[in-house]
Amino acid sequence: MARETRIDPRAVVEDGALLDQGVQIGPFAVIGSQVRIGADTIVGPHAVIEGRTTIGTGNRIFQFASVGTMPQDLKYRGEDSELIIGSGNQIRECATIHKGTEGGGMVTRIGNGNLFMAYCHVAHDCQIGDGVILANAATLAGHVTMEDQSFLAGLSGVHQFCRIGRLAFVGRVP
Repeated sequence: MARETRIDPRAVVEDGALLDQGVQIGPFAVIGSQVRIGADTIVGPHAVIEGRTTIGTGNRIFQFASVGTMPQDLKYRGEDSELIIGSGNQIRECATIHKGTEGGGMVTRIGNGNLFMAYCHVAHDCQIGDGVILANAATLAGHVTMEDQSFLAGLSGVHQFCRIGRLAFVGRVP
């Protein structure tokens, strides 16, 4: 039985966006023309998803999240980079995830079953494995790799070009 795709009439879904079955788009959300959203993904109110962004199945993107937007990199010149997000992720309130840059391989990639709590930031060209958790307001600079099941504690920041190993727990030192 096919699940119904529901788009709130107050949302903006640009021509060209592809939404699979069972996708739900909340009020005032904005979905760009190059966005691809997999089945059973829920996009909350006021979320913005743009750029060449591919999102897998069963994700939950909460209100005011900003996904696939232009990177905060002065070298970025509008190249057609992308963001790829796997399945079963939660991107909580006000989290930001940017697409890649030419200097980083053109892609930011996020695996499956991850949790990005409120106010997290994943910068351009990051590579995130599966089962990763970023607690509230944790921040990744560009080109960071977080391997499977690693954890970044709240208010922690990671400098660009760093690697967080599998099962690592990184906390902020006051």
